[in-house]
Amino acid sequence: VDLLTISEKSEVEENERKCILLTARVHPGETQASWAMQGCIQFLTSDDPVAMLLRQRYTIHVVPMLNPDGVINGHYRCS
Repeated sequence: VDLLTISEKSEVEENERKCILLTARVHPGETQASWAMQGCIQFLTSDDPVAMLLRQRYTIHVVPMLNPDGVINGHYRCS
């Protein structure tokens, strides 16, 4: 499973920062989650002042596809 870590150097020490964990595609049929996660990553890595502040204050861990095997094999959650 891929893990992306997003942060930025600042006055806040790395070991004092709180962490944010973002995950997507837990269930393979949630295709819209890929688009939402792409937008989140693009925003968090942008030059937007809010994104820059988030990177300075938090360590953000992103798992863009939590269930890659299910997505690749087309397994859908159903009853």
